[in-house]
Amino acid sequence: MIDEQVPGAPLEIAMGGRALLTPLTGIGQYASHLAREFVQRGHSVRFFYGTHWSSSIAEGRSVEPAAPGADLSLRTAVARAAKQFARRYVPGVYRFMPRIEQYRFDSGMRRRRSPHVYHDPNFIPFRFRGPTVITAHDVSWVRYPEYHPSHRLALLRANFPKALERADRVIVVSDFVRDELQSCFSIAPEKLNVVYNGVSPRFRPYTADATRVVLARHGLLHGRYFAAVGTLEPRKNLHTALAAHARLPIAVRRAVPLVLIGVEGWLTGSLHAALGASLRDGTVRKLGYVPDHEMPLLTAGALALVYPSVYEGFGLPVLEAMAAGVPVLCSSAQALREVAGDAALMYDPADTDGFAEAMQSLIDDHALRARLSAAGCARARHFSWRRSAEETLDVYRQVLA
Repeated sequence: MIDEQVPGAPLEIAMGGRALLTPLTGIGQYASHLAREFVQRGHSVRFFYGTHWSSSIAEGRSVEPAAPGADLSLRTAVARAAKQFARRYVPGVYRFMPRIEQYRFDSGMRRRRSPHVYHDPNFIPFRFRGPTVITAHDVSWVRYPEYHPSHRLALLRANFPKALERADRVIVVSDFVRDELQSCFSIAPEKLNVVYNGVSPRFRPYTADATRVVLARHGLLHGRYFAAVGTLEPRKNLHTALAAHARLPIAVRRAVPLVLIGVEGWLTGSLHAALGASLRDGTVRKLGYVPDHEMPLLTAGALALVYPSVYEGFGLPVLEAMAAGVPVLCSSAQALREVAGDAALMYDPADTDGFAEAMQSLIDDHALRARLSAAGCARARHFSWRRSAEETLDVYRQVLA
């Protein structure tokens, strides 16, 4: 039985934690930052990791104030390793895992007092008899199914429409995603709440001295590389970034390489084929996953962020670059226009010439870089995880009213 919530009293929040089991990409960052903000306000958060419940964030730190330095629990570490193993070596795992996970979810719920609200930040919630909130970050799998692996398409097609029906509220991360959901699915407008993502205060301008140690670890120089940040997957449209950079003179490309920062994703065969020559001559660098604490410094050290994504629901790397005072060169995808406003250079995702010319301009034009840096910092001040958490808590209070 769910206890009646006294207005203003601390909430007990259950949150899906599966996005925290792999190196943190956008959804993992979202869940992690919200949970920490909730706990700072006196609420409690427990994560469901698919095999067990825990108050420890899978990146290795507890969200509970009483144990700020707690190590990653053994069970959570095993769950993370099991998820990575299953994804790589067990064909069809996505077909039978939901039933096992639902059983473990229910077992954990029975052993403790029911939370006031359950929030799954990763599209599809488990069945729960109490107030349920989900977050939908985009519908790229509807608009661009060719950019997604077949197992993910099957999972979302079979479960996401039912998730929309079961959820008491659906948080979306931009006006664009709200409009997309209403266009693609039958959902009552009053069920949707727009809550923008935030940006960590760790993303701010840093001097060359401050970034030197981290950049040296990766063989980079402050202000002497273009950063392309994000999971390597087709939707990020790195082919345009590579082709545009390749049109610069060879001496320029060697002096200002294109640096790919992000975990290996899916359907990347053509990307790796296109990367070959540039990786060999050093004009493109591929860092792969880098530790979370290095990202603010690697972002701030870039001459500019290059982000030619075909489709986004929000575009967190764009916001983080703006907060770091780094000029942004991105696609004109609608969500990116919503987030960046007039603080970025924008081109059609397929406009290779436009991206190439803009790269050269960013190298040559100090005044342009300074204008974009100032505009980006000003724009980023409109976003914070504190604000995101407060607005998310308001959504919880709506379903509890």
